[in-house]
Amino acid sequence: MYYNPYPYFVYPNYYPTWVMANQPTTQHSRYLAMPTNRSPFPPINTNKLKTSAKRIKTIMQQAQLLTDKIDESEQFAHDLIDAAQQSNKTEVEKLIASTGITIKFETTYTPDGLRIIFTESSCCKLTLLLGW
Repeated sequence: MYYNPYPYFVYPNYYPTWVMANQPTTQHSRYLAMPTNRSPFPPINTNKLKTSAKRIKTIMQQAQLLTDKIDESEQFAHDLIDAAQQSNKTEVEKLIASTGITIKFETTYTPDGLRIIFTESSCCKLTLLLGW
């Protein structure tokens, strides 16, 4: 819906002065085509956003475990790429879980990369894309 901050009046020859258009009177408000003082959105509540931000930190720590293991171990990186290129999903998930990740994750892969989606209940997700 398009919001016009300036009042638009339905009747063509009825345009009061600017001062009168901004006065909250019932006499002129019945001629407005669009309401100008009502918000289409509910009141702002930041609790859910703050909770998601707090939980995403946990997910990022879990993703850090995986990326640290890939960075530190040449053998682990080789085994992960090899299992993904052979479409061995159980081996890929076993390797990822062996890094110490405790939250739920989903993996998909292509011949040139790996996608891991970390999920924390229903509040937030983190997608990690790694290419090779």
